[in-house]
Amino acid sequence: MSETGKPLEIERKYLIKMPGEKLLAELPECERTEILQIYLVIKQDGVRRRIRRRGTPERGYVCTYTEKSDVSFGVRTEEEREISEEEFERLRAEAAPNRSPIEKERVVFRWRGQVFELDIYPFSREFATLEIELPDISARVDLPPQIELVKDVTGDRRFNNSELAGLGHFPSL
Repeated sequence: MSETGKPLEIERKYLIKMPGEKLLAELPECERTEILQIYLVIKQDGVRRRIRRRGTPERGYVCTYTEKSDVSFGVRTEEEREISEEEFERLRAEAAPNRSPIEKERVVFRWRGQVFELDIYPFSREFATLEIELPDISARVDLPPQIELVKDVTGDRRFNNSELAGLGHFPSL
């Protein structure tokens, strides 16, 4: 919990080589979902806002509204609430004009007691991102050996989804 009483999100983020379908199929306790994220106009206080629709056609979709603010390296406040499909559609009108919607596939899996989120973007066949939420930013992360790490991009704003929504591709390394 932050000093303001808001929940904290503490995570590491990595740029990885795009894993093949065979590797993805072999990931333990794996769940795949579709995600549509739309970044809204930033509030005057600098709070970043987004709406998200997540799920699958078979299981259905859940919509959320999220506000985030940077606290320190790899640490942000994050307030999130579920919203109706109608509110999702209404909030789309507040979309940031310089950001395109982000569509991605998320693959959530467990490895040695850790939960990873691997995001696959339609704009790249070469790279993907891998995130893990931690109790502390300095906590040890045990990356699966079959994942090919390119770079730790924790704290590199260029790799935030909100920035990728403006670029439409991964930035140069």
